[in-house]
This record gives sequence, C-alpha cells and structure tokens, in this order.
Amino acid sequence: MKYNREFSNFKNDYIFAKLKKTAEEMKRQGKEVVDLGVGDLSLPLFPVAVEEMIKSVKELGEKRSFTGYPPAEGLLSLREKISLDYGDLGISPSEIFISDGAKSDVGNLLDLFGTGISVLVPTPAYPAYAEANLFAGNKVTFLPCFKEDDFIPIPPVGKIFDVIYLCSPNNPTGSAFDKRTLSRWINYALSTGAVVLYDGAYCDFASENEVKSVYEIKNAEYCAVEIRSFSKSFGFTGVRCGYCVIPETLGEYNRLWKRRLSFRFNGVSVISQKGAEAYFSEEGRAAVKKRINYYKNNAEIIKIALKKKNLWYNNSCSSPYVFAKTPEGFSSEEFCDRAIKKFGIVLTPGNSFGEGGEGFFRISAFPERDKILKAVEITDKY
Repeated sequence: MKYNREFSNFKNDYIFAKLKKTAEEMKRQGKEVVDLGVGDLSLPLFPVAVEEMIKSVKELGEKRSFTGYPPAEGLLSLREKISLDYGDLGISPSEIFISDGAKSDVGNLLDLFGTGISVLVPTPAYPAYAEANLFAGNKVTFLPCFKEDDFIPIPPVGKIFDVIYLCSPNNPTGSAFDKRTLSRWINYALSTGAVVLYDGAYCDFASENEVKSVYEIKNAEYCAVEIRSFSKSFGFTGVRCGYCVIPETLGEYNRLWKRRLSFRFNGVSVISQKGAEAYFSEEGRAAVKKRINYYKNNAEIIKIALKKKNLWYNNSCSSPYVFAKTPEGFSSEEFCDRAIKKFGIVLTPGNSFGEGGEGFFRISAFPERDKILKAVEITDKY
C-alpha cells in the first residue's frame, strides 16, 4: 500500500493531543491533575447560543421549516451579521466564508496556492501553521521572534515568500500588533507579492489600542485573508464554527475559494451557524465581554504567582495565555515534565510552538478559577 510520505515530517502525536493523553493517564493512576496546558474551555455555552441552537433543532424537526444542505459559503443571515460587525471596513457578505473553525482554515486555505510554495512562519507560533504546510509539501521558513522585542515579528529584508502567517493577539505569546508594525507587514507583502494569512482567532481579547482586524490597515484588502473563530470568546470549541474573509480585491482568490468549496465542502451545520448568530446579539456581546474579563483575570492571577517565583512572563493584557521563561537550567520540555510529575500541573512546553519557543512555557487561563487558584496553591508550597 502507498502512504503519503509527508507524514514522515511529523512527530507521532500532535502536541495538544499528547498533553491531553498525559493528563488522562495520570488521572487514571489516581493522581490529582490541574490541566493548564491545552487551550480548551471549561465553562459552558452561553444561554443565548443554546437557545438559538435548540430553536434551530426544532425547526429542522418540522417538515415546514426543515432545510437540507446549507450554502457551502455559509448562511447569508450569519454572513450579513459578520459584515455589519466589520462596520466601515467595507467587508461584504460575499467576501465572508463560514467554516468549522480557525484550525481548518489555517490549512485548507493553502489549496488556493498549490504545492511547493514558500511560506514564512514567525516563531513561536501555533503549531498548525507549520504542520499544515509540511503536510502540503511546502517550504517553511521560520522567523524567530525574541522576548526583548515582545515577540513582535519584523519583516525580513530582501526575502520573498508566497504566504506569510501572522497571528494577533498571538498564540502563545499574547503579543499584539499595533497599526504601525502591522502596516510594515502589509507594505512588505504588497511589495513582494505575498499573501498574508492573518489569524485573528483571539481578536476579541485585543486591548483598545491594538489592531482587531487586518483590514484596519490601509491596502490590506489587496494582500490579506483574515481568519476568525467563535471558539474561544463564544465558547464554541465543541460546537465548531468560524470564518475567513477573502476580499474580492484580492485577485482571483475569492472566486477560486467559492469554486473550491463547491466540491470539497457541504457547509457548516445549520445548528452551529444559528448558534453563532447569537454572538452578535446584545446579550451575546455582553456575555462575551464578561467571559473574556474572567479569563484575563485568571491570567493576572497566574502572573502574580510567577512574579513571586521571579520568573519572567510576557505581560500582555490581550491574551488568555501567559507565556513565561523556564527557570535557569531547564529546557522547555524538562520544566514541563517536572511540573506534571512533581506538582501534577500540565503546562505546554514552548518548543512546541517552534524553535523560538525553546526556554519558555505556556499557561492557559481558560480553566475555571478554582483550578487556577489550586495550581497557585500547589506552587506556593515550593
């Protein structure tokens, strides 16, 4: 039998699957585990989303309101709400495509460019960027970012790439672009003919002075695709719904993506999309704001604990993660291995996010408050 040889580029386990497996194994052994590793959620869906999804299920259960396949590009009602949310940035419903989440778009959008392309990935970065491209047989170049620069990537001089991945607020570092720095990247992409795949999955966590959409930058509509998700801010990790924006001004990509969807995708569940529409309601927005403040307060509690231990951390106010330096003498994996074996605390080693993450670790602020406080209590004893 023949196998795709690109699988040889991968470790046996995707990092977050490995972390979950480790935590589950310790629990089976009867050990107490506080999981601050995987960026999954522990708080339930908002009632307003649940109500809309229940309503949708009932409609599908009646002959007069039953619908079959949704449009491959997504329900018009949801795309119209997203379009309005962009305000005067001028994004139309025809430029919005509903997906089952940011991770899918991160890899699927590569179908627009063919194989063997040259891709730039700033590091540390969400591992799915590199792995999706390695799987596609693309050439990946990593651009190291440094804590002295708040992990903000700077365009490389004299180099040309077909695709550039940017994420703001960044996973794992929490760093976010201001308009001046992001403008440099947009100008760089325009001058070199690159397409920017801009991951805005955490845009709801951005502070007031930070960029929330790449289209706030002049001429970004000529070189950038934006990816967003309802997962983290609206609790949809288990429901699955997100979207990407492909401007019609971005050459043929808008038309090509519509064509691609017609033979590769039957659309996101109507139930999920109806639930996602609740995000744009007054009740939905208020709930999101409250929940994000909850996660950010969790992050602040973690930072206080790190400060007591004299550990450096990236003091971002725009992230549900805390990115911290390992103690002297520990690699990323050595420290995280010690944390789970000695303290029962699951952390994500920084080198999982590429070479730029070595010597650091990521802490998720998504668990419930009592879990965060439990982890702090445990570490306070040592």
